[in-house]
Amino acid sequence: MTQGRRIALFLVAALGCQTIEAQASVICDKLRASLASAPVVTSNSREARRYSSAVTKQNFEIRKARQDMQRLNCGGSIITYGSDGKNACNELSTALQRMEDNKRILTQKRDALLGTISGGPARSRLLAALDTNGCNAEPTSEVTLAPRQMQGPQLPRALTSVPDFSQTAAIGREYTLPHPEANLDGSRQGQLRTMCVSTCDGSFFPISSAASPLNFRRDAEQCSQMCPGTSTELFYHQLLTQESADMVSAVTGEPYRSLPNAFAYLSRPPGEKPACSCNLADYHRRVLQSQKPKDEPQQSYSAITEIRGTMEPAAKAQSDIPQPQERAYDPSREKVRRVGPAFLPAETSSIDLRNPASPGPQPLQQ
Repeated sequence: MTQGRRIALFLVAALGCQTIEAQASVICDKLRASLASAPVVTSNSREARRYSSAVTKQNFEIRKARQDMQRLNCGGSIITYGSDGKNACNELSTALQRMEDNKRILTQKRDALLGTISGGPARSRLLAALDTNGCNAEPTSEVTLAPRQMQGPQLPRALTSVPDFSQTAAIGREYTLPHPEANLDGSRQGQLRTMCVSTCDGSFFPISSAASPLNFRRDAEQCSQMCPGTSTELFYHQLLTQESADMVSAVTGEPYRSLPNAFAYLSRPPGEKPACSCNLADYHRRVLQSQKPKDEPQQSYSAITEIRGTMEPAAKAQSDIPQPQERAYDPSREKVRRVGPAFLPAETSSIDLRNPASPGPQPLQQ
């Protein structure tokens, strides 16, 4: 009896510990979701965008200079001189060095403008609540969403944990990925813009303008359907505080600028056919055809059900029935009923109008 009580007390204590741990996990999940959806204020965002645009243009000029050096075979045994007798490779190398220095200065100024990020007192209170509840001691990868059942599409495996973009992004910003639980109820839209990037030439176009991490799988499938036969990858960036050039991969978290063919489509000569392209018109035509309702029948509906099938057995049965034979018709043998007297007598003589039979009114002559 004593051993049974001990087992019962042990089970009650174990269940109590599991309940407390589950409640703590739910509290930490809610705090992390609130922290992820808290607004992030970046000072001088307009000036930072101007510097980001300048860095993008400088990258384009640097790429053009490198292509010119490659075309002139700079660094090889053949030295190319211009019309004024100067070494063209030396001039390009000097110009390339100046552009690299200018790009470094622009990047430093942009990062300085984006260095101060604050979230206000609400963010500070959320961070303090995480420390108070011991949420920072829990590994992020082990957090589960068991109390809730996810109604939307599942996240890709690479997005189940929040990546640290401060080490990989070229701009050094500490933007965090919204927690997967933030939009499970569907009451709020996301603050991300997803972009479909063609990895062969770096060209891109938007997919969704108010997306969340829950929409990444759907947008990635739509991206691949819009560009059949082309290697594509889904990227995203903050809708209000970032430009398209600042987007990062939804799978790896790497910035777009780190791609080998980033902005390569800008250096394509005008009129040249791209090596890889997307057919958006064909995709939208296929979508419209799939959503088009079925054609209504031209004939009106009837309450009589017609069973259509082969008529060969019935035709064969009709051919077996003997046809009636027609009898020969002889008019002289048939007596036809006559109605009424004869109106004209039989003609016996002709009428002589010059020599009447008697004077005066002439009677009927026969």
